[in-house]
Parts: sequence; C-alpha cells; structure tokens
Amino acid sequence: MRIEEANWIEACIGKHVPVPALGSAAVALNLGSGTRKSREVSKPYVHAKTILPLAGKGYRVLHSDLFEGDGIDLSGDLYDPAFQQKLQALKPGVVLFCNVLEHLPVPLRLVTPKVLQEILAPGGYLFITVPHSYPYHADPIDTMFRPDPHTVARLFEGMEVVDARIIESDSYLSEYLQGSPWKRVTKLLRLLVPFVRPRRWLSHVHRFFWLHRRYQHSCVLLRKPA
Repeated sequence: MRIEEANWIEACIGKHVPVPALGSAAVALNLGSGTRKSREVSKPYVHAKTILPLAGKGYRVLHSDLFEGDGIDLSGDLYDPAFQQKLQALKPGVVLFCNVLEHLPVPLRLVTPKVLQEILAPGGYLFITVPHSYPYHADPIDTMFRPDPHTVARLFEGMEVVDARIIESDSYLSEYLQGSPWKRVTKLLRLLVPFVRPRRWLSHVHRFFWLHRRYQHSCVLLRKPA
C-alpha cells in the first residue's frame, strides 16, 4: 500500500464510516493484512492512517491472512467455506481488502465479490484498492489485473458506491533518486542478470516503464444494504 492510498482510506473513515452504536461489539476486518512488521515498521503509515482511525471510532480491528505470524489474529484460507463462516460470525462492519485482487488467480478473483459480501455485515463498509497503472509485482503471482474504479464497483452487484476514484502516487524515478548512489548503481547492474531470480528481475525491469509516469491506484468504498 502506498501512502496516498492510506490517506484516502483515512479520509473515507473520517467522512463516511459511522461510530458504532454504544455497547456494540463492532469489528473491522483487515484481510490480507500481512504481519505487524509490514504494517507498523516497513510501512508505518498503514497502521497510522488505516488501523488507528478505525480503532479511534470504536472498532476492534482484527488482522487476517493466509499464514500465521506476529500481529495476525486470524489465519486461514479466505476461500475455505469453514473459514468464511468463522469470519462471517464476527459480523464485521468494516472490511479492508487492499492490494489483493491483482494477486489472485482468475477463478478466485471471480468469486471474491460474493465471498466478501457474505462476510460483511448488513450496512457495513468495504474498502477495495487495486493497482490501475503499476508494474508487475509477483506476491507470489501478479495477474496484471489493473481495473479502473468503476470496473471494480461493477463486480459488487447490489452494493452502494460511496466513493470511487483513481489515486496517484510517485513515479519510479522519485523512488530511484531516493536511494544511495551505490543502491542506484546496483539497480542498474541488476538489469544485466535476468537469469538470477527471473520473476524478481522482471518486476525490477518493469518498474523502469514508470520512470517518468506516476503509479495509479483504483480505490473504491462500497456499502452493503442494511
């Protein structure tokens, strides 16, 4: 997640997500959360701008991912019916599903809208972010799914579109120039060795196509009918 995406989520939480009713066990579910280190150390703005604002409104934020790890409250396969029932039983009023769609094989991507809608409580809010103009980045795969916000919204039939927009972030040039002189040299030398970890090499090379253009991200906030 880029800081510009986190800024958008923070603004939407403040503007659109209601304070839970007094005494309710309000849950916000962060799917594909990664570990505590990824949220609080590698990209501390993720915690500051997405998790803390929800907690500040009274939500108990639970982090879920496929694997176990520090800071992951619920580990399991989102496409396992038993795990889906476990998540649904939490009745989450908010679900975050950020930068996951592009990493799903097509069959799973097609069933994802139904899965998320069934997990989300009636009247709940669903945050979706996905790259729109962005390099290849396998984690462990990248299907190059790069929809615009309206395409994302159309996947979720029957849900109200609260906000849908393209958010821009830095170009690769700005990232490249932030590195030390030695790091810049090694990035150039890396272009010459495609036979070492080929998928990582492809991801590295692809970034140079964004040397002079900004990354773009489709960001959509949806609301499930009460």
